[in-house]
Amino acid sequence: MKLLLPPLALFLFSASVRDEVALAYAPAEGTVLRRVFEAKAEYHLTGMSASVNGEEIESDGELPEDSSSFLEHIAVSDTLGATEDGRPAELVRTFDELSQEDTNGAEESANALVSSLQGRKVRFAWDAEAAAFKAEAADGQDLDESQAEDLAEDMDLRLVLPAKAVEVGDEWELDARLYLAFMWPSGLLDFHAEGDEPGDDEFARETIENLAGSGSARLSELREEDGVRVAVIQVELEITTSSDSVLAELEQDGELVHPELTIEVAISRKLSGTILWDLEHGHALSAELECEAERKQTRSWTLTGEHDGEELSAEVEEALLYEGTIHYSATVERQ
Repeated sequence: MKLLLPPLALFLFSASVRDEVALAYAPAEGTVLRRVFEAKAEYHLTGMSASVNGEEIESDGELPEDSSSFLEHIAVSDTLGATEDGRPAELVRTFDELSQEDTNGAEESANALVSSLQGRKVRFAWDAEAAAFKAEAADGQDLDESQAEDLAEDMDLRLVLPAKAVEVGDEWELDARLYLAFMWPSGLLDFHAEGDEPGDDEFARETIENLAGSGSARLSELREEDGVRVAVIQVELEITTSSDSVLAELEQDGELVHPELTIEVAISRKLSGTILWDLEHGHALSAELECEAERKQTRSWTLTGEHDGEELSAEVEEALLYEGTIHYSATVERQ
C-alpha cells in the first residue's frame, strides 16, 4: 500500500530539503583567486582627562580639534593546492598591491606607508604536527623568520562557516578571531615609511594575542549572482583588545623629561555586515562590514624635578578617548 502525501505537504518537504546547505571551503586544486581587502577609518577625539598623583585635573570641558583617518589597500593572488580537512594543504600567495595611508590633524598631513612584501611570493603549507600554517619564500629571495611567523594564511574568512549544514534563518556562534582577517589581512605585512627600515611591531602582536569577544552569523538568503549560487551570511561581532608599551624616553619642548613613558591602548569594536559565500566553488566571494570603533590611549610617566633644593616627583597620567567608524570591504575573483 502506498502512502500518498497531499501536494502542500510535498511542497513543504521539498522546500525544506532544498534550503539546507553545507557551507564549506572546497575550491578545486589549481584555482587562482585574486583577493582585495580594503579598510577606511575615521576617528575623532571625544574625551580627555589628566591626573597628577591620582587627583584629576579640572579642565574647561573644551576638547582640542583632533582627528585622523586611515586607508589600507591589500591585493593578493593565491594559487591554491588541494583541499584537506576544510583548508588548503598549500597555497602560493603573490602580494600584488600593498599600501597604507594615515592622515592626522586639521592640516591633514598624510603619511604613506609601504611594505617590503610588495611583489613577493610566499608559500603557506599546513604543518600537521604544529597544527598551523608555515610560511616560506617562494620567489628565491630570503624571508626573515620573524616576518614569516607574523604572516597569516586565511584570507578566505573560513571562520564564518558553521560546523553543520544549515537552512535559511539558522544562526550559529562565531569565533571572534574572524575579525583578524579584516584587522590584519594576511597578518602583519611589515608596513613602514618609505626610506625607513621596517620596525618591530610589538603593538600589533599584542593586539592579536589579546583579542577577545563574541559573534554570531545567520544564513539570511540563498540567491544567484552572475550565474553563481551564493549564500548570504549576516554577521555581527563585538571585540576588545589591548596593548601596552614602555618607551625609552619622553621629551617635552625638546628636553628629556624622564627616561620612561608607558602607553596603554584599549580598543573596542562592534561590527555588522554581510559575507557572500560562493556555493558552487566553495570560497568566500565578498564581504562588507561597518564598524563602530573606540580607542582609549593612556600615557603615564613619573615627572621629576627639584624645588628649593628638594627632589620632587609626581605620577602623571593622561587619557585620550577616540571614537569613529571603519568600513571594511573584500572581493574575491577567480582568475
